[in-house]
Amino acid sequence: MIRVRAVSVILVAILACPSLVEAARLTDVLDAANGKNDPIDFTMSVDFKQEFEWAMITRERNTLSSLEKMMLNQNEFSYKAVKNQIIVNGAVGLYHDLEFHIKMPISVSETYTGSMSGHWRDKFWGGEYSTAPISQQSRSELTPGPSLLTDRVFGFASWKTVHSGFGDMTIGFSYAPLSEERDEMWPSWVVTLDMQLPTGPEQKPKMDPAASSLLKGTASGIGVGEKLFSFIFATAISKRAGVADPYFGMHYKAPIAVGGLIGDPRHEGGFLLGTEIVAYEEIPSNTKEPEWKVAFDLRLSTTLYGKGQNFNEITDALAWRKDKDNDASNTFWPIDPRGSATSPHVYYYYPGGRAAAYELPTEGRYAYIEGLVGFYATIYHYLLLKAECAVGHRTEHFLSLPESVDSYTLRPLPSDGYHTQINEVGARVKKEKSLVVAYTLTIGLTY
Repeated sequence: MIRVRAVSVILVAILACPSLVEAARLTDVLDAANGKNDPIDFTMSVDFKQEFEWAMITRERNTLSSLEKMMLNQNEFSYKAVKNQIIVNGAVGLYHDLEFHIKMPISVSETYTGSMSGHWRDKFWGGEYSTAPISQQSRSELTPGPSLLTDRVFGFASWKTVHSGFGDMTIGFSYAPLSEERDEMWPSWVVTLDMQLPTGPEQKPKMDPAASSLLKGTASGIGVGEKLFSFIFATAISKRAGVADPYFGMHYKAPIAVGGLIGDPRHEGGFLLGTEIVAYEEIPSNTKEPEWKVAFDLRLSTTLYGKGQNFNEITDALAWRKDKDNDASNTFWPIDPRGSATSPHVYYYYPGGRAAAYELPTEGRYAYIEGLVGFYATIYHYLLLKAECAVGHRTEHFLSLPESVDSYTLRPLPSDGYHTQINEVGARVKKEKSLVVAYTLTIGLTY
């Protein structure tokens, strides 16, 4: 009975709170020229974001000789990514509820590692990494038969690559047709149009033997840009109710290729749903008074990615096949740079006789689902502190699909970049068991 009364008192207190009109951060737009004391508003913040992802790289096995279910889609490589980013954000209020903003990402390091999975190593590799070069091994010498290693799709039993550099900058405008700060009867509604520009050096997949072992691949000092020009449309709405400020948002991104490795970019779109819980707040009576606010953010979001080319988990591993001594008479990628190939049928890449050039694989459709918990504080109106923690999952999807297939045989066309090694049913590469953990720390100044 006492618990029921306590809950009732809390609910009454929340509902009895006076109407507070500051919008949630998602729908907050910098305004300006609202009065004599408000000629301009601007803000600048710096984010530090660290993201971890673990996943499994598997490959279909087209064989009727095995009844073992797990071998029909065999786990071959364990994958881990660690990204460290610094993101500089700036925004300025232009007139009333119109805002211009800019985002400049800098990748301090993006480290990707892959290693032969424990299942594959223990079951078919004698529990250890083989000491023989991959070029000296064949299906007849190994019981597993087809695999990413024995088929020479990957040239190394493990690898580590590091990407870094300035990323692709985003600029855009946000406008609030409805503002709860102006009229408490209405929600806050924001419409945003952004452009992502190909400002960063393009990522160049690369893989060389490590100095310590020919079975380990390594690469570093390469860019992170996508070489795409993208339009991003987003909208969000929120409505304050006591200490809660629920919100809903949607976005869609339409990229255009501008001559980089990504020739057929994927589209993406998604939505998010969440609420801010205001723990403490002081609303100023005019722009000269300080503002104090402490709030928590709870959010669930989903982003859907379409089919298209992308820098993904296997693009570096595939790059070991590039022939660095290519000339007009050599139009193939060799099956093994450390071995010798004697006839065209053993070559991996032969797109209609064109000169050898790296081509990104086509990635399948998938969804990214994420839950986020955040905390932020506005101190003395001018200082912003924010901390967020997120956990996400990328649904199972193919990392290698054909760009086009024969309408009769349903097999990849001969001119397709990777032919049948990883594109055909029974040989496609897939990403599974993804887990993403990330956190972001932010400090900002507002005027």
